[in-house]
Amino acid sequence: MFLPSEIWAFIQQSYAAADAGLPNPPRRVVLPKRYTATFATVAPGGSQTQPIQISANGDFVLCRMAFIATNAGAAQTASTAIVPQWRIQITDSGTDEQYGNQPIDLNVMATNAVLSGEKTDEVYPRLISGSSTLNLAVTSYEAANTYSVDFVLIGVLVKTFGL
Repeated sequence: MFLPSEIWAFIQQSYAAADAGLPNPPRRVVLPKRYTATFATVAPGGSQTQPIQISANGDFVLCRMAFIATNAGAAQTASTAIVPQWRIQITDSGTDEQYGNQPIDLNVMATNAVLSGEKTDEVYPRLISGSSTLNLAVTSYEAANTYSVDFVLIGVLVKTFGL
């Protein structure tokens, strides 16, 4: 995970132009935040889309994405972790920006939460404006298995006061 000082530097840099020239720069508070989307029973060859609505009371700085797949609620360990053969595309409906030039394998886009030693941060934090909707679209290329997946966006909510 990014160090708090790195996240704070990113936030200051992201808002520097908007704050420039203000007689009283606004105060900001950062709070840990997670957003989730659940994809229930995606069959082989099937597709599903789920929205994530970013809070209106602040911007979200995305630092990491994670997922956990389940197959009828079976317990998992590192040696039995389910790695679904899915591709995912995330689109910010406000900017129409896609997070990949095409759908990307789920295990490349996000950390498998069962494999806790293998954490994948974003290369650089991503600022998502408050009230944005992210549309997550998955497609299974499994040969036989149907899975459910909880997908999690991990980061901080930036609240701005005194504008």
